[in-house]
Amino acid sequence: MAESPRAIIDELQFLLSQSKQPTVRALLEAELKRQNEQLKFESPPEKKQIVKPAVRTKKISNYAWDESSKFVKIYISNIKEAEHSINKENIESKFDTRSATVLLRGVGGKEINYSFSISNLKESISPSECRVTPSKTGVTIYLAKSSSSTWGSLKAQKEEKKDDFPKMDKDADPSAGLMNLMKHMYETGDDEMKRTIAKSMYEAQNKQNTGEAGKLPDMGDMGAGLDDL
Repeated sequence: MAESPRAIIDELQFLLSQSKQPTVRALLEAELKRQNEQLKFESPPEKKQIVKPAVRTKKISNYAWDESSKFVKIYISNIKEAEHSINKENIESKFDTRSATVLLRGVGGKEINYSFSISNLKESISPSECRVTPSKTGVTIYLAKSSSSTWGSLKAQKEEKKDDFPKMDKDADPSAGLMNLMKHMYETGDDEMKRTIAKSMYEAQNKQNTGEAGKLPDMGDMGAGLDDL
């Protein structure tokens, strides 16, 4: 097995360090120079590390949709870079019973990612039957309905909590209106609110018993809190 140029160079350098004869040293130095020149040609060039620019991800917010008895279809279009470049291999999707997420990787010559997600769907879907198909300038997302009901809207509407605040009747007894208001605050308030109202009613009842205040209206459930005071 032939020795490597590096091993020969190391040995020549060792012999050169031991030699004292000018003629021998000259021969060794000449051979060392030749081996170094040969090593340059045999050594592979150093590979330069290519740093790829970071891939941008754009969030998709514009889309259209419609529905049939089996599917809710979401249309994502007008992606200029998408023409002839969206392949099924570059589409990643995840479906849950009330949400969907789609990622389009490497779209266009600039290698841009596009992401789309939606949650809080109006009705539940069947994840295993959902799919994404590419179109000329985007994709179409097929959400498979769990039932054939008509959605009417894509997302579920958030129910607003109504506070049936009692209206004050100007012609009614003011004390009765105040009592209705306090009852409402007691029924809808937290424990701290209930204790505060019960304490106020307790003090008002004591004043009534001592003749310092008029007769109180019926306290209803608010009277139960008086036992804790």
